[in-house]
Amino acid sequence: MRFLSTIFSAVLLLISVANASFSTDILYWPLESPQPSVLASISYDPTSLKSDVVSYHPPKDDQRDNLVRVGLYTSTSPNKKQWVGSLVSLSSLTASEQPTFRLHLGPTNEVYTVSLSASTSAQGSTSSPQIELVSNESGTQPHLNRPVIVGPDGQNPEQPEEKSILQKYWWVIPILMFLSMSAGGGGEGQ
Repeated sequence: MRFLSTIFSAVLLLISVANASFSTDILYWPLESPQPSVLASISYDPTSLKSDVVSYHPPKDDQRDNLVRVGLYTSTSPNKKQWVGSLVSLSSLTASEQPTFRLHLGPTNEVYTVSLSASTSAQGSTSSPQIELVSNESGTQPHLNRPVIVGPDGQNPEQPEEKSILQKYWWVIPILMFLSMSAGGGGEGQ
């Protein structure tokens, strides 16, 4: 009985880990302010790359500066609380713009940086921002240490000309001729 309960609890643990949802707070920090404020709370699933905006509080447009910092706090081995962000225009976070936050995920599925792009909203309403999750996948890798082939004059070798259809499929013509000549006609009376 103990064995079954251990197996059951292990299965429940695996299911909860598989369905784990992460969350992060995106902060905005006006240049004249001593500390940041929460701009948006985001929950996301790194396996399906789906996200949900839990809360969104766009900043007021009555600030003196037109620039604000947008980012988050991350933890590194030397520094437990390190600010990572970028400087953006305040107008990209206001009601006339619909911001798109790109959350860049690290190897442990934690957000390590945030980037922002703004597009003009057709509705002109204060809708929640769009969220894009960028996973930590490596892109195409270059082929290193391959020799570069050049001609005797130091130029790239010339590429051969592409053949025409007749040059590619000339062998089909004799086969068709042989088939048409060898196909006997129907006899007229037997």
